Amino acid sequence: MTGSIRGGSSFKFGVFSRKNHENKKSDAKLSYSDTHGWYSSLGATAQEAFEKVRGYVCQVADLAERGDLDGIEAFEHLGEAFKWKIAFHYQDRKAPVIVSIFKRELLAVYVGVTASQSMATLQKAALAKRPADLGILEFGQQVWEALSQKNLAIWKLSHGNPPTFTEAERQQYLGGHWAVMHRDTGKEQGKKFAEAPVGALFFLCHGHSPQCIGQFTSKAQPCAKGDGWLQRSYRVLKPAQRNDRYTANSKGWSPQGNSTFWQVGAHDLPEFESTLLKPYFATDLAELAVLAGEPIEAASLSNGAAQTPAPVHMPAPITASKPIAPCVNRIYYGPPGTGKTYTLTRLLKRDYEQQAKSISTEEWRTQLIAEKIAVLKWWEGAAATLYDLGGKAKVADIAEHRFIQAITAANGSNRNVRQTLWGALQSHTVDESTLVKVKKRLSPAVFDKSAEAVWQFAGDWQEACADLIALVDQLKQGPQDAHAIQRYSFVTFHQSYGYEEFVEGLRPVLTGEADAGEVAYEMRPGVFKELCRKARQAPEQRFAMVIDEINRGNISKIFGELITLIETDKRDPLDGNAPSAEVTLAYSGEKFSVPANVDIIGTMNTADRSLALLDTALRRRFEFVPLMPDTRAEKAPADQDSAPLAGLVVTTDAGLIDIRLLLLRMNERIEALYDRDHGIGHAYLTGLAGVEDGPLRFNALAATFRNRIVPLLEEYFFEDWQKIRLVLADNQKIDKAIQFIRESVEREQDLSALFGNDHGLDSYATKRRYHVQDSAFSQPEAYIRIYQALA
Repeated sequence: MTGSIRGGSSFKFGVFSRKNHENKKSDAKLSYSDTHGWYSSLGATAQEAFEKVRGYVCQVADLAERGDLDGIEAFEHLGEAFKWKIAFHYQDRKAPVIVSIFKRELLAVYVGVTASQSMATLQKAALAKRPADLGILEFGQQVWEALSQKNLAIWKLSHGNPPTFTEAERQQYLGGHWAVMHRDTGKEQGKKFAEAPVGALFFLCHGHSPQCIGQFTSKAQPCAKGDGWLQRSYRVLKPAQRNDRYTANSKGWSPQGNSTFWQVGAHDLPEFESTLLKPYFATDLAELAVLAGEPIEAASLSNGAAQTPAPVHMPAPITASKPIAPCVNRIYYGPPGTGKTYTLTRLLKRDYEQQAKSISTEEWRTQLIAEKIAVLKWWEGAAATLYDLGGKAKVADIAEHRFIQAITAANGSNRNVRQTLWGALQSHTVDESTLVKVKKRLSPAVFDKSAEAVWQFAGDWQEACADLIALVDQLKQGPQDAHAIQRYSFVTFHQSYGYEEFVEGLRPVLTGEADAGEVAYEMRPGVFKELCRKARQAPEQRFAMVIDEINRGNISKIFGELITLIETDKRDPLDGNAPSAEVTLAYSGEKFSVPANVDIIGTMNTADRSLALLDTALRRRFEFVPLMPDTRAEKAPADQDSAPLAGLVVTTDAGLIDIRLLLLRMNERIEALYDRDHGIGHAYLTGLAGVEDGPLRFNALAATFRNRIVPLLEEYFFEDWQKIRLVLADNQKIDKAIQFIRESVEREQDLSALFGNDHGLDSYATKRRYHVQDSAFSQPEAYIRIYQALA
């Protein structure tokens, strides 16, 4: 019926007669009696509500009869579609002013303007196009036909579930922008697919899940899938913002419908827009018409020919489209305070971190799924998938979801996925379930099953799954400008760090209530194996395994059999060819190799005397980059971070203290007395540049010497105070007041004071006694004479 008011809640009428007479409680918004329902704002009884709504309808009818479109637009007591449909029926038929189109988006497409304009404005513009001899009903039909033929003829195309299409085929066709269908599909769907003109619109589904809106850019050609299969290339107008199962209806054009290639009827366009376009693609008919009207690249139309994709057999590994750059195995080494951490931080930010806004939404989602979803437990993955699918799904649908596929890939393929999901779902079912008979239940209990074998949430699932809900919502929302993708993992080696943490191992997990203390063991990937898995998902990007204090760990214990695989020529090239070396992992029994796009970067403090000699295996497999104290007088043109102490002075009453020369002279003496690996890093003093010159900067210098540099020298020289005095030039300072380290007293006097006159000790055979002279730290001359002592 033209202008009919169907669909949605009956409350759109304000008051209605109830079919379901079950008792319902009224509230501030909705009121119920045994026979009627109405908005509480309309009155205390159904009769009061009816009188008020009837008055509203009469007011709109009166405005329509007078042709007052602006008055109808301003009328606030009825919904937009409701009041305009009423106005259409009560307008003056001899001088009509309203066409039977009640969606602003559709009128905007027909008129050729944006949907932001008011309905009154759009109605006036539409009626201006009506031929004088054409009735209003016929004109409305003409508008509908024009809309269905003008850029809004849109089809549903389904790449169905296995065995029709394997998941690998669907992903390959999706990535290559190929629409594939058999020419003999029933109800002439195959014929319509082949004959649809270049430029026709369609939305693609994988089973019941929307994927993208596309526009054909080639004619139909034979497909490598086999005899009778056709393919067409397309361009993507809108990728889906969400991929959960569509459940709004089961019409032919619906993702739920039992069809492969089906056109959305003109009368269904409003429902198509509200239930599919807006929630799944964040667009509307008006924008879609604009996008579809943009010219298609001539190259893609040429003669209608299209390249033939390679046949698909089994899921192929993700490969890089260009050669992978040689991997880097590098260790930065040097004394403390030479900028190893700073250098590493800059390197990671520059080469292994990327702003989310600089990559596509789909790439961002793929990386986030690999990073956050793939590491979930099976019940967590099932919960995240169920939430993404709208809260209800069968195990078959859950198993096909990309979340579960990522978890399966991360845990290896040696398991029956559906059986594993069944076990996880049943184990975490609420105790009240009458259909799940498994006796042993685990916490949290968040699932239940219907008689139709549809799984859904139950119990306190929102609280138990709060983090999972937030993660799925983040995926749906898409990347934020401030979000950064980090393609590295950071660990610190120590004496207890082992293979289980780095590669893989058995981890204890609670199998029941925490109080019961029931423990089982499961195989979990270590940080390095996990990073390698992520790297395989993005072969075009570089990843880094960062190991702080790499020489503190037992290398053979940590790396195990992987010590061979990290060599450059033993890596997996990620180009489709087999790696030159791979091993079978001890716990999981999986075949494993190290991807070529994983760099291993370590740091090593050469002054830590608690360390053993570096493992020879590492020395052969890594390049070593020294980071020594930087006391250069001038910056290198290509490195603005070079020479950090150049020009840094402290102004005092006794003269300028040149910080660069001070550090240079001390390190020269340390190298002569010990070695260059035990120098003092420039980072101990670079912070002075951020302090105001004068007394404040001098006080900062004194605090650094008292609290950091002198204790470091004490550790270096095992409390050999004479050598510490040499480093600080105290032996050359005639004025004892400016000596940082002083001998306590004359030795003869010291011995007599300690042991009396007849002690019989040789003053040269006894140990000298020293003390730190605190007053020297406040004397500018004490610092100046460190590097000017010989002048």
